[in-house]
Amino acid sequence: MSSLFADLRYGLRTLARTPGFAAVAILTLALGIGANTAIFSFVDGILLKPLPYKDADRIVRVLEKPPRGDRNGISTLNFLDWQHDNAVFESMAAQTGGPATITGAGDPVQVPGGRVSAHYFEIFGIQAQRGRTFLPDEDQPGKNRVVILSHALWVTQFGSDPSILNRTILLDNIPHTVIGVLPAGGAFDRAFTQLWRPLAFEPSNMTRNFHWLTSFARLDARTGAE
Repeated sequence: MSSLFADLRYGLRTLARTPGFAAVAILTLALGIGANTAIFSFVDGILLKPLPYKDADRIVRVLEKPPRGDRNGISTLNFLDWQHDNAVFESMAAQTGGPATITGAGDPVQVPGGRVSAHYFEIFGIQAQRGRTFLPDEDQPGKNRVVILSHALWVTQFGSDPSILNRTILLDNIPHTVIGVLPAGGAFDRAFTQLWRPLAFEPSNMTRNFHWLTSFARLDARTGAE
């Protein structure tokens, strides 16, 4: 210990005599420690900790892989075929972006959003804190004018209004009924997306050539056991 203290005193005196070198050395150490801490935090959060969903090992992402290409998004008709005919998934849902501008409640506000199949929240085991998630047929044209809010958006944009359910709000000047608010502090509350609307396919979407969808699925429990 006496040798260690002697080395420390010598090092401190050396640094005091060369403040420029000391500043560079301290900055280098700080950058190195900070970078390693950031990398460990990322690895710990993404690779070491389990996903914050029920039976997370049964949740998979589904992509297409053309014979001579890399993985890419899924076309509408391929997704519908897989959804209806597969024998390994308990449920399967499509997802795409869907930002919306909220009007009619102060200044217009553009909010990052998503359009998802009706079973999307079931795959992740997410239930609404207030209200409900989508019904099985609400991703059909004519029944899709409903919206689910993140807890953060409910607080910041609507002031935690307890009467938000069944309220009509304008999204891109189209009336939508608020049917649910997701729980606070959950994975979806920290996500970039802040509101979700049903993904209703239009006739123009019915193609195998436009690969525009992301898909998630929950493996059937019997498939996982096998």
